[in-house]
Amino acid sequence: MKIKGAIFDMDGTLLDSMKYWDTVGKEYLERKGITVDKKTENNILNIGILRFSEFCRKNYGMDVTYEEVLHDIHSIMEEKYDTVVTLKTGAYEMLEKFKQNGVKMCVATATEQQTAKKILKKMGILEYFSEVFTTTMVGKDKSSPLIYETALSFLGTPKNETYIFEDAFYAICTAHNNGFKVIGIEDANTVVPASEIAPLCDYFLYTKDNYNTSFLD
Repeated sequence: MKIKGAIFDMDGTLLDSMKYWDTVGKEYLERKGITVDKKTENNILNIGILRFSEFCRKNYGMDVTYEEVLHDIHSIMEEKYDTVVTLKTGAYEMLEKFKQNGVKMCVATATEQQTAKKILKKMGILEYFSEVFTTTMVGKDKSSPLIYETALSFLGTPKNETYIFEDAFYAICTAHNNGFKVIGIEDANTVVPASEIAPLCDYFLYTKDNYNTSFLD
């Protein structure tokens, strides 16, 4: 195969979970007894948990810390992972194919490591990955290439034969701008359209492709 190493994002890439992340802020507020109108709902999507905690304090006078909001948001998402989140179609088959061909694999995610490992184990795919790296572990989010560089160093595979699988536009930009091979993954909940993301990728997998990576054979 043309691929020796693979670094996978988790949410939106391996897991069909972004639709729940996109509405978790609204659900958090509703569980606190706060009715969220459409305008507010649009404003709290994709702003990150730190900014969301500030939003709660400023707009609703909530006496909550970032750590408390983070804990509650993750608790809601753990419920989703346990009940409704599924693997993306074709992801399992692709991982098995890579394993059979000796491709070294790891995960690079913004989700906390303990939570991520629990989710991946529940989904039956944790065994495919030699390590799970998180933005918290490296101290930088995916606007920095540090998590990818750390994962690449761990795998020990050539950079030009190691592919990063990502759905998020900003993360794809980071990987692309720092000389990584990138396979973009279409996700219905990605804000930036696929037509703008695909040109930045070495390959782009649309939903209809069901993780068909035969181009790497």
